[in-house]
Amino acid sequence: MQRNSANFLTIILLTVSLNAAAQTDSISFAKARWTVQNLAKEIEWKSFHFEKGSLFGAAENINLIETSPGQKKYKLHVVHSDSLEPTSVLAMRSKALAAVNGSFFKMRGPDPDDTKKVNGKAPLERSLMDHNRSVVYLREGDSVIAENAEKDNTRKRHNQGSVVINKRAVSLVKDSADIGWEHRLQGQDIMSTGPVLIMGGQDQQLTKDAFTTDRHPRTAIGKRRDGTVVLLVVDGRATESAGMSLPELQAVLRWLGCTEAINLDGGGSTTMYIKGQPFNGVVNYPTDNKKWDHEGEREVANALVIIAR
Repeated sequence: MQRNSANFLTIILLTVSLNAAAQTDSISFAKARWTVQNLAKEIEWKSFHFEKGSLFGAAENINLIETSPGQKKYKLHVVHSDSLEPTSVLAMRSKALAAVNGSFFKMRGPDPDDTKKVNGKAPLERSLMDHNRSVVYLREGDSVIAENAEKDNTRKRHNQGSVVINKRAVSLVKDSADIGWEHRLQGQDIMSTGPVLIMGGQDQQLTKDAFTTDRHPRTAIGKRRDGTVVLLVVDGRATESAGMSLPELQAVLRWLGCTEAINLDGGGSTTMYIKGQPFNGVVNYPTDNKKWDHEGEREVANALVIIAR
């Protein structure tokens, strides 16, 4: 009986400790004095660097773009590249005001984020293919660019949800088990991605594997109840910014007031572009060159851009 009581007390103390840490993190986040720049009427770019130990016990560098539902001059749009190109290149070609990398895709060679598979220098596939390398459903301007690439027809976490853009409206939805369900969604642009982090104001259950619990650079999209769309990137894999686990990313999006949120491709793909900024518009610190600078962009297959209507 004494052993059971001791175990119960340990669980209680651990729970209290975790809750206290979460409360400290939420207060630290709420007190952040963001650098704010207006990109256009009712579109803001915000950034903040949390010093070491001040958020989730680590340093974190965060950039986000908030687009108000009241603005009428710009829209969110899906773009793709069959050759694989940096997010900044896709953004500049689209004459975008701002952009973030999009959803998951097959690289030309081994994924540098998966160190277990990288042995020496593997040969790369040719750049231009006769199809897009996205491994998720992708629709751009009413044209289907890519299908969910699941041989067993089972939906995986990277296509658990979708960003649906229908004229001026942006919706974040949780997909059904039917792997072809996206074809029935109403929208000119659709990008499947995942996992879903928040839906209907409720945190969604996440798996407990390394993809979820390890800290990485992250990109996500969220939406507030009033219709404001939030594009967010968190830098990682550096002393200056540790990156986040998916539960940490989920918490940040909740603190930002998002009632819906979905994870996008992260790791070395994580990039935010702002028109007119130095370093080809790259404002975060992409990691593919393993340096804390703005020059480590990865070539990607798709992106989300903010363009003139």
